[in-house]
Amino acid sequence: MSEEDSQVTMVDFTKSNRFDGIATLEAYWQSVRGTRMVPLRSEIDPRGIENALDFAFIVERVTAGVVRFRLAGSQLNELMGMDVRGMPINAFFGSDSRSEMLTAIEGVFEGPEALEVALESPGAPGKPALAAQMILLPLKSDLGDISRAIGCLSTRGQMGRAPRRFDITGQIQRQALDGETTPLIDRRPAPVSEPTRDLLPGFAEPAAHFNAKSETPEGSDSRPSERPYLKLVRDPD
Repeated sequence: MSEEDSQVTMVDFTKSNRFDGIATLEAYWQSVRGTRMVPLRSEIDPRGIENALDFAFIVERVTAGVVRFRLAGSQLNELMGMDVRGMPINAFFGSDSRSEMLTAIEGVFEGPEALEVALESPGAPGKPALAAQMILLPLKSDLGDISRAIGCLSTRGQMGRAPRRFDITGQIQRQALDGETTPLIDRRPAPVSEPTRDLLPGFAEPAAHFNAKSETPEGSDSRPSERPYLKLVRDPD
């Protein structure tokens, strides 16, 4: 696809025809970034996109052409028939669309660009044809590099048997983010204590596992004391 073709107007992404979660995610991302080009990953609060969490995901660009899921909503797991964390994002695309999609996704990190794509999973026995829309928006890591992105993959139709893989239907839009934007109304929820965030475990970063034997998180360099905590003293009488 040529650069000119990649700028085609997205008829499927008009506000009246956006699938569930797409507009919610974009509006929240816009409100978080404000006048900046790209917001920080650490600023993303799942409570701001509660009605889009099932479709939402966060990916990490490991290296050029390698983008993996760090977090994913329940619908993405159902589409693939397994937990997709750690999987490459191209696992969701058919072989004929993977190269084109990876090129477009690279633009999200290198541009940076906002990416919207109209997709379809072809019908097959036990798998009715399934339409989808995807949006992918760049984020900065805590180090300041654009190596994260938040996205939404929303579908319409019966899901059928997993796994489902998608092809580009010929409509793709990339918008360069090379200038400041007009400040938007801040729609982020008020900050709350960390325990409240635990109400949304499906979109939280994995916590360190606790090792009952060492009483320290796994991977820690600290070691348990070799001396016993209690000592039995016997009376000689």
